[in-house]
Amino acid sequence: MDYLDPKKEARHRIVLFTGYILIAIAIAIATIILLYQAYGFGLGKNGTVIQNGLTFFSSHPNPASIYVDNQLKPVVTNTRLVLPAGIYDIKLARDGYRDWQRKIELDGGSVEHFDYPFLIPKTLTTKKVETYSSAPNLMSQSPDHRWLIIQKPGSTTDFEVYDLKNPTKAPLTIAIPAGLLTKATTSESLKVNEWAGDNEHILFRHNYDDKVEFILVDRTSPEQSINLNATLGANPSELTLNDKKYDKYYLYDSASATLQTAALKTPTAAPLLQRVLTYQSYGDDTVLYVTDSGAPAGKALVKLRIGDKTYNIRSLASSASYLVDLTKYDGVMYVAVGSTGGSKVHIYKDPVGQLADQPKQAVVPIQVLHVPQPNYLSFSASAQFIVAENGNHFGVYDIENDKGYNYTVTEPFDAPQTHASWMDGNRLLFVSGGKLNVIDYDNTNRQVLMAAGSQYLPAFGPDYKDVYSIAPSLTPSQFELGQTSLLTPNDR
Repeated sequence: MDYLDPKKEARHRIVLFTGYILIAIAIAIATIILLYQAYGFGLGKNGTVIQNGLTFFSSHPNPASIYVDNQLKPVVTNTRLVLPAGIYDIKLARDGYRDWQRKIELDGGSVEHFDYPFLIPKTLTTKKVETYSSAPNLMSQSPDHRWLIIQKPGSTTDFEVYDLKNPTKAPLTIAIPAGLLTKATTSESLKVNEWAGDNEHILFRHNYDDKVEFILVDRTSPEQSINLNATLGANPSELTLNDKKYDKYYLYDSASATLQTAALKTPTAAPLLQRVLTYQSYGDDTVLYVTDSGAPAGKALVKLRIGDKTYNIRSLASSASYLVDLTKYDGVMYVAVGSTGGSKVHIYKDPVGQLADQPKQAVVPIQVLHVPQPNYLSFSASAQFIVAENGNHFGVYDIENDKGYNYTVTEPFDAPQTHASWMDGNRLLFVSGGKLNVIDYDNTNRQVLMAAGSQYLPAFGPDYKDVYSIAPSLTPSQFELGQTSLLTPNDR
């Protein structure tokens, strides 16, 4: 029998072991291939090993066709593409819309997200919503983009409130209660300081006869509005909301350089900080501020106070004014500081963590933006980007991808604008030549939209399907509130 034949049994074992070895080699090769693919490696056309990168593309509206180096890909947004490491010209296109384009540099093994492209219709249609006999003094939008308030021309206390979630609905008229504003004898004006996070309460700054007071207006129940100076028994030169809560405040007095806290439940102001030159709060217990207390001659100190603890961030040369801002991105704190007299804005990642790891070492910035005499500093709505600006000169830092950008916008800003503003988490806007201009954070995809007045910040609907602006009418001395669709008729 075969199994009793020693020669045949030996051959059988050889064949069996050879099979095992071949299987092991196949498994090893497959494992190596999978590992290489996992790290982005692949084979080029000539058999050379290359490393790929992974890209994700989305668009508004969706879907849009994807072109890489003018070659149409067989997929559309929202999708992912695996591309060899390199530099590519990307274009997203959709019928009826202007193309979105930019050059990208993809590193091997990296993952890049382009989920922000915004496509603008080739033809913009603006519908007249309201006509005003003269220019309204004020237009402001709630944080959730739903509510738009416009101060009626010729009135200090009367406002129209539009519900942008229901754009066909007639506006509601509200009024600041009589007697709430101190009567002016020479001149007065109202300015929106900020909206509360509840999207119902609005903090106004009332300038009158070279004096200032702060008014809290309840949009839903105007009769519940209050004069905060009278309620708190204080006359601060500046008042801001604590953690965007309508009933908690920071009170700043520029003459004494003191910062206090107060609340409607405990209206008596409590001291917080002395010798404060400027400040910015975050959350309910964090304040980034500049002080000259304890600073060397010709210097000012930037400090971060969290609860009862204070951390030294850096020193700055003395200046007429300072710029500070802070936020959290992906749970990590970022701090930005500079001065109007300098040319650098320093950005720090997790300064408290740095000091905890090396308490005797100075905090090290993650990025320095070079902008001469910056006059504006702000994180975007998504907190991914921060812009430092002086007029047409920009410095932008991308936290997610650890990249910095410096550029100059050639178009002049219409007065009284002194800087651009964030449209959303990824785009900046400004008015030039009487029209709204929008650019991506890195100065790509500049788009010229509809007519807009430079004294008003345009308002976008909750879903960014429409933009609202006030601009001069064709009729002399009149102004119009217009609603411009950001979708083509087929997509509305």
